[in-house]
Amino acid sequence: MDKNMLLEMARLITIQQAEIDRLKALMPDRKKNKKKLDSENKVRRLSLIAKMYSKQWEKILSENSDQISFINQQLLIWELSPFKPTFDVEQILKNFK
Repeated sequence: MDKNMLLEMARLITIQQAEIDRLKALMPDRKKNKKKLDSENKVRRLSLIAKMYSKQWEKILSENSDQISFINQQLLIWELSPFKPTFDVEQILKNFK
């Protein structure tokens, strides 16, 4: 690359950066008040906790699938309703919001 090419590239970059800055200035400010920010953080944390517990629940179900199927077979023999493991984390964590 020669010197003129580098100067031309620098000029184009400067023009692009000026256009980016101009467009950023046109965008509305996205400042949030502290109260709203704190509530969003709480919701985000509760969501992460719910995902973590859901993954743990799925892991436990897969590890104990043999025992669950044995219990379901026994329940069917005794003509009882089968065991359907459910775990609704969102309902439990709803009280903490």
